[in-house]
Amino acid sequence: MTPPPPDSAWLAAVSRWAGAPVAVTARTPLAGGYVAAAVERIDLDAGGHPVAVVLKRVQPSEVAAMRALAVVPGVDRPRLLATGHDGHGAWLLLPFYPGAALDGGDVPAAVWDVLGKVHTHWHRRRARGIPVVDARWWWAMVVGHTLPAVRGAHGRTGDPRLAGIAELLEAWSTDARLRAALALLPRTLTHGDAHRGNVLLATDSAVLIDWGNARVAPAGLDVATLAAQGAPAPPGYAAPAMSPALREVERLWAQVQVHVQYLGFAADHLGTERVVEMVDTAARALDALGPALAAASRG
Repeated sequence: MTPPPPDSAWLAAVSRWAGAPVAVTARTPLAGGYVAAAVERIDLDAGGHPVAVVLKRVQPSEVAAMRALAVVPGVDRPRLLATGHDGHGAWLLLPFYPGAALDGGDVPAAVWDVLGKVHTHWHRRRARGIPVVDARWWWAMVVGHTLPAVRGAHGRTGDPRLAGIAELLEAWSTDARLRAALALLPRTLTHGDAHRGNVLLATDSAVLIDWGNARVAPAGLDVATLAAQGAPAPPGYAAPAMSPALREVERLWAQVQVHVQYLGFAADHLGTERVVEMVDTAARALDALGPALAAASRG
């Protein structure tokens, strides 16, 4: 297992944040999910007061995302306390936000507020060090991640529907409508994986955590991810300015993107019926995307 960075690399930063010298009192491994290689909660004593932080081994793109998040006015959670790189890779240090993941109901307004501010601040700007969702990225995602999972599910189940879906995905990987949409739509900084499990109901405010899948992409990616879980954007979400015709292109593209993006997970964990349902949703959106692109070009 990859070792954590030495305490000397980050203790001074925590002392500045806490306003007092700190000492480690306990360490607890946390689940790392699909992105972080190792995650650890560290409890500390700060001049007689308890504080807790999270130390993560991460990909460099997550460091870049946290730095990009830090410059957005009005966004202070999750807060980057320290970062570094050693012989074992990059690491991040963040405050520990106690609370449970959102498992139902409405997404708190604080999360939509953060998304709106991030999407607007980085609208038509590229945050360095973060992957860009373009035609090449889309092809690599479909061919490198989604297709192998669907083919694996077909191998396990023998369901002929999965074989047909694999053929469909091959065609979608180079679909001209999706390429045209990605060439047309403005991009911004997106969370890239803004599902309910990454919404933490902290004691004083909700926090959108785990920016390891951050992407430079159309803002609709984050909106569609939550909408697919029954949490559409509320009226208070401040989307970047865009014409109605272009907004419709973004909405339809995002429906395709999100349902294909999570198709590999569905194939591995949710069963064939859910895979078929997601592909049907994506196919309907893709069918509508062509006319929407034509309308946007006329506008």
